[in-house]
Amino acid sequence: MKKEHIADIIYSHIAGNRKEAGKSAASIPATARPAKKIFLSDWEIKKLYNKQKKEVVVPCNAIISPLSMDWLEYNGVKIIRQP
Repeated sequence: MKKEHIADIIYSHIAGNRKEAGKSAASIPATARPAKKIFLSDWEIKKLYNKQKKEVVVPCNAIISPLSMDWLEYNGVKIIRQP
């Protein structure tokens, strides 16, 4: 099992899709999956980081981890929330 699969299982539980929780994201139809992640970890924020613009674009309802907030503030990265 890969890290992405564990994240999908946890996210399915958070989103309330308990019967879909045992399946990987690829096997869940797109209509059954929530469109946007709510909680963004340090690892996910660093993947979204745009080095040229020094910004991170996240969904408007995203919760950014405290560690990520510290990293963003330390590096002077701007957070842009999409509607």
